[in-house]
Amino acid sequence: MSRDRILDDVTLYWLTRSGASAARIYYESHNSLDPDLRVDVPSAISIYPRDIEKYPRPWAQERYRQIVRWRSPERGGHFPSLEVPEFFVNDLQEGLAAVLAATR
Repeated sequence: MSRDRILDDVTLYWLTRSGASAARIYYESHNSLDPDLRVDVPSAISIYPRDIEKYPRPWAQERYRQIVRWRSPERGGHFPSLEVPEFFVNDLQEGLAAVLAATR
């Protein structure tokens, strides 16, 4: 990401005073997720190499019971739509197609 893009994002949060509310999801959900929660619907998962939290597939399969698409891209991090936008859009389209195909 370019320095200008980062400054644009920071300025947006600063001027709208929305930084705290945008970060709230991280604060509130960090220790609140039910460890026994299971997701039984088809799921498409991408684990980007420079993301904040990365889980091995066997761990993900403990929660997501129907992984229909699993990808580990070569590039990208916590904000793939900003870092690798073309790949992200393609990844999102392919993931949705896999989920929809599994529900038929």
